[in-house]
Amino acid sequence: METEVSELIDQDQIQAIIDKKIIGIYNRDEHAVLSVYAPDVVSFDLAPPLQNKGITGIKERLQGWFASYMGHITQKVADVNILVNGEIAFSHSLTRTYGTSIQGEDLDMWYRTTTCYKKTNGQWLIVHEHVSDPVDFETGKTLFDLKPNN
Repeated sequence: METEVSELIDQDQIQAIIDKKIIGIYNRDEHAVLSVYAPDVVSFDLAPPLQNKGITGIKERLQGWFASYMGHITQKVADVNILVNGEIAFSHSLTRTYGTSIQGEDLDMWYRTTTCYKKTNGQWLIVHEHVSDPVDFETGKTLFDLKPNN
């Protein structure tokens, strides 16, 4: 019973990280977003480079991303699944991001997010993040217009 309660608490803490990141992105609060990542995080994002290593890579990518949008960047997640096992956890979800680009184009896309967390000194931090989108193999183009089935 104690283990089950502990897992529920950890799952709530992971969900709080997901929520904090979404709110930080919406408010363009670089500090809030970066605070959920471990210093040695590795991420695979939709945009180049092939991988980002360390918090500096996340920070540079975040700054460029914020600069490409006017106003708020809104994110929502669907089908969130969180699994905790001791000091390691992961989540996967479908993520929707939408807003207006600096060129005035309305952007709205769904993609897949898998995130790995590590608990160190009682605090969960993101140690790995992978964002991907399905590709149409005939055209080679990403399919940002797909939406969840539910």
